[in-house]
Amino acid sequence: MFSVVDNPFSDIFCVIGPRVPEGNVPIIIHECGLFTWPTLKKTIAFEYECTLKVKCQQLLRVAKRLFTQVASLETLLQIAMEQAKLLTKAEYCSVMLIDVEKMELYDSCPLFQDDSHERRFPLGVGIAGEVVRTGSLINTRSAKDHPSFNPSIDSLPNINCRNLLCFPIREQSGIIGVGQLINKINDPYFDGMDEEMALAFSIYCGVCIIHSVVYQKIQEAHIRNALANELVMYHMKVSDSEVTRMLSCTGYHNHPHLSSLHFNPRALPLRELPCYVMKMFADLGYDKRFNIKPNKMARFILYVKKGYRDVPYHSWLHSFNVGQWAYAALVNYKLVAQGFFNDLQALMFVLAGLMHDIDHRGTTNSFQINGQTNLAALYSSEGSVMERHHLAQAMCILNTEGCDILESLPRRDYDRAIMMLRDNILATDLANYFKNFNEYKVISMDYQKGNRLHFSALQCLLMNAADLSDQLKDWGSVKKTATAVLTEFFKQGELEKMRGDNPPLIMDRDKCFIPDLEIQFLQSVCLPLYDLLGRIIPKAAPCTKIIENHIERWDASKPVFAEVPITAGLSVLLSPELDNLIELNLKEKERKEKERMENPGDSQTSVAENDK
Repeated sequence: MFSVVDNPFSDIFCVIGPRVPEGNVPIIIHECGLFTWPTLKKTIAFEYECTLKVKCQQLLRVAKRLFTQVASLETLLQIAMEQAKLLTKAEYCSVMLIDVEKMELYDSCPLFQDDSHERRFPLGVGIAGEVVRTGSLINTRSAKDHPSFNPSIDSLPNINCRNLLCFPIREQSGIIGVGQLINKINDPYFDGMDEEMALAFSIYCGVCIIHSVVYQKIQEAHIRNALANELVMYHMKVSDSEVTRMLSCTGYHNHPHLSSLHFNPRALPLRELPCYVMKMFADLGYDKRFNIKPNKMARFILYVKKGYRDVPYHSWLHSFNVGQWAYAALVNYKLVAQGFFNDLQALMFVLAGLMHDIDHRGTTNSFQINGQTNLAALYSSEGSVMERHHLAQAMCILNTEGCDILESLPRRDYDRAIMMLRDNILATDLANYFKNFNEYKVISMDYQKGNRLHFSALQCLLMNAADLSDQLKDWGSVKKTATAVLTEFFKQGELEKMRGDNPPLIMDRDKCFIPDLEIQFLQSVCLPLYDLLGRIIPKAAPCTKIIENHIERWDASKPVFAEVPITAGLSVLLSPELDNLIELNLKEKERKEKERMENPGDSQTSVAENDK
């Protein structure tokens, strides 16, 4: 028995059929050992040093690679896992980080291409949890026999975990995650050298992870700063004189149909819309109920107005329209009196309607993501790029001195109000609506007041109903809305063509047949939406009839649009003759339907002849 680099070694001599007396065998072995052991010790030590040198060189190369990938945490973790496998000759490796807020371990970097979901586990579960708790490395030769082994966290799907080396990943403040090396290749277990390499690797890995997180925060700060500067440059500050002028306005602000669900805001002078917003809050009594001073309310409204860009559709006029419909829904559907909303929820419904599209650039989420814009860089990982930007700008205004209209709320109510504002604005992303549509459908069949999940569904339905309420106006207003939306769409389509992309059909003025687009939108989005809303709030049921009437008119307009080049669609939409031609087509359709009803036999004969 002897020691090499603090590790015990033993030599075993096996003598078979000795030709000398057996009593001499131990003496001969001892004498041979005296000559061979020093050489053997030096040979083993030399091999160890050679192996250590190779491992250190590998480790330095790994560190170099890791430090060049701090710009992307996901890429960094992928490389870290690959390099850890190479260092220790492991079949699999996973790196899990600690979510301090939720007290969970999460694996956000999928090990397999078809695994796109983030795995999360409670912070005390499995061998990984024990490593986090104790801060010590665990090397188990038979993972399944370890008392803390948990296959959901300490193994991988469809993988037979034979042996496992689990080590903590540290930085100066403590443990930030754990690494797991699974199944040693061509060996029954991980040895001491593997343990040393894993611990050395974990130090470099921890430093790189922290640097990556800090780097991403710096990048986000730069992007936020750029967006904030852009917003400041684009918009002007609200002056005291503007607030005074608004408060002293002597205009007539008592339009008899302001509280109508079908009111057309284009009937109001654009300059007086801020005054009508104040009137809506006064009519609801929320200025007094929530102790909002007139000058603060006026400044807030003017800031919101200036927060909207001069784009064809998603402008201040659209904001007012959505806020007005939210106000009208509260009045006509009696949402508070019927117990659907409380006063705070109703207030945030109207506020979200006014602020839900602040600083809209006239482009969609997909345009931002495909164009790799600053907004996409900041919000794409969370989804709903534009909606999150609108929320950020809304919060910016609410936190501006003189605009903090929610300051009188108790802290608990204030936090709830902000959460409702977030949920309301994010709900206007139709991608979220479609994703949850089946859930909303089930809830609408048996809506229960007081159920938090049911309230969230109603909140989403009402926000989208308000956002799409232009489709509930008279036909003339619907045409103007379609013109504004399509103008915005076609501008985006031109931008996409300029950067070498093929725009979607609805964005391409050279391919978009307007009546088909409008009918598809009304049938696939608006009708199901207002149908669900009508099941929960019976007074909203007539909305579906209005949508059906508009579908009928768009269908009757098809022959008119078909007579001109497809690129002239907007010109047809703006033509004063369009309504007359639609009426003629509707009358002709009605006449044919009447004849069919009066002469069912002739109709069947005609159909049979056509089939021949």
